[in-house]
Amino acid sequence: MKKIVLSLVLATAFIAGCDDKFAELDPSTAGYDYYPLEVGDYRIYDVTNIRFLHNVGDTTRFQMRELVDTTFIDQTNTVNYKIIRSIRADDNSEWQEDSVMVVTKSLTNVILTKDNTKYVKMVFPVKEGKKWAADMYNTHTIPEEKRNDFMSDRDPFKIKEPSTFIDVDKPYSVGGKSYTNTVTIIQGTPIDPIMGIDDRKEVYAKGIGRVYRIFNRATFAPCAPNQCAFGEQFKLDGHERHEVLVSYGKE
Repeated sequence: MKKIVLSLVLATAFIAGCDDKFAELDPSTAGYDYYPLEVGDYRIYDVTNIRFLHNVGDTTRFQMRELVDTTFIDQTNTVNYKIIRSIRADDNSEWQEDSVMVVTKSLTNVILTKDNTKYVKMVFPVKEGKKWAADMYNTHTIPEEKRNDFMSDRDPFKIKEPSTFIDVDKPYSVGGKSYTNTVTIIQGTPIDPIMGIDDRKEVYAKGIGRVYRIFNRATFAPCAPNQCAFGEQFKLDGHERHEVLVSYGKE
């Protein structure tokens, strides 16, 4: 327990950083516009969701909308944004409310709360290669068998998965649309490709917000003769999900 508490403290210090004190941030370069947040903002995504079991995929496709509905002040005098997530089968269907999230945005980070669990979605300033512990405010930890034994117990990422900025202010294309200035957040760390896949990332565009998300986790198993195509892995079980922005605006 003491190790976990110490690691969380170190993760907090790591996020702040010696050179990233909020008093010194330049709003024009901090990257705040990668995560715009105003009441009435909405984003609609095409979602492809695939569940794998014994190498058989079950695919569903639908649309998802995230709407910044209202704000409220909590006991710490912080402004919280209530975000309603709704889904529908297609453009001709009615939206059905699916879940509610709460987001706070400060000079140093963006925190999303869903199902009573907090995640640090982004930190400021946005810098190439910068890392932080997205799970620093919740109880999620890296399983013991997956921890890097070469890392010191004082390293916050021994028990917490890192999120990392890459391709800052780079162009990105997805879903037939191109965005001039984007940043990609890599979530977690790669695993042995023989054993499985763990590909999780989110892409944000300036002035727009998240334009793409992929969640692709699967455990591989040996292929029996004639069971897999050449170069294909047998997915014992897994979950693959793609979210592509199709429209956004303000109500």
